[in-house]
Amino acid sequence: MRLTKLVTVGLATAALAASGATADPGHGNSASHASHCAPAPVQLAGTLANEPATGDTLFQLTVKRGNMLGRLYAKAGNPVTVNVDTKTRYRKDGAASTVDALAQNDRALVFAKVCRADVKKARQSGGTLPALTARLVLDKGPKPDTAGDSTTN
Repeated sequence: MRLTKLVTVGLATAALAASGATADPGHGNSASHASHCAPAPVQLAGTLANEPATGDTLFQLTVKRGNMLGRLYAKAGNPVTVNVDTKTRYRKDGAASTVDALAQNDRALVFAKVCRADVKKARQSGGTLPALTARLVLDKGPKPDTAGDSTTN
């Protein structure tokens, strides 16, 4: 009976020591957390400054309005270069579209996300803002012609 108790206590002690050796050394201080990025939304509204062709990976947008981060990009330099990738979605006239359907002087809304920490670092150091990659581009077409709408009697 004594031997059974001794073996049981020994195994329990060994199990506790093994679980302590595999525990996380510090909550929130691991290297994997350093690569985590909190996304910040960037919204831009303006007109297309160039006409992208099939397979282009970027286009330029002359920004007229934007959210707080969008205005930062417009102040840094207008027109703003917007990158596109395979995940970017395009909408034109309420239907799915492609990058080559975008035309110069079309009104567009661009929605992108950037790493909040990268923007903060760039603002503090006075460096360049991180590159924008569009997630959604809404093409609203050219501005309607309102010159011929007025009637005089």
